Amino acid sequence: MSKNYWPMGIFLFSLVVVGMIILTIKTAINNPVEIQRMCGFTSQYVDENINEITIKRNEFLEKYNISFEGSRDVDFKSFTTTFVRIKDKVTNKIITDAEIKFYLTRPNTTRNDMELGVGELVDGLYQSPRFKVDIAGRWQMDASVRINDDYICISENYNVSKVEF
Repeated sequence: MSKNYWPMGIFLFSLVVVGMIILTIKTAINNPVEIQRMCGFTSQYVDENINEITIKRNEFLEKYNISFEGSRDVDFKSFTTTFVRIKDKVTNKIITDAEIKFYLTRPNTTRNDMELGVGELVDGLYQSPRFKVDIAGRWQMDASVRINDDYICISENYNVSKVEF
C-alpha cells in the first residue's frame, strides 16, 4: 500500500490560508485608511455636500480671479509662506476685504495637517502665516476664501526638496 499525502497537503494549504489572513490583518492595522481633508472639511462632508460646494465654487469663479503666487518647486528654507491673489473680474481690482484661512497638508495622509490660520493682506497679496516643514516631498496648500456670501476652497501642490534651488 502506498502513502497518501492528501491530508498533509490539505493541512499545509490551511496553514498558508491562515497565514495570509493574519498578514492581511496586520497590514491593515499598520496602514489604516486615512481621511483626507479639504480646507478643514473631511472627505465625508465634501461627499455629502458636493453639489452645494460646486455651485458656490462656480459662482465665485464667475466674479473673481484667484491664484496662488510663487514657485511650485521649493526647498525647506524658502517654503515658509504662500501667497494668494484675488482680483475682481469686472474691474480687475485687487480684493482687499476677503477672509482667507490657510491649511497645509500632505496629500493622502492627515498626519502632517496644519491649520495655519487667517492670512493677512500684504502688498495686494494675501500671505499665509509662517510655517515650517521637515519632510521632503509633495505638500498641498489649501485656502478657504470667503468674500461676503461667496465662498471657495482652492488648493495648490508644492514639491519640497532638501536641495536649495
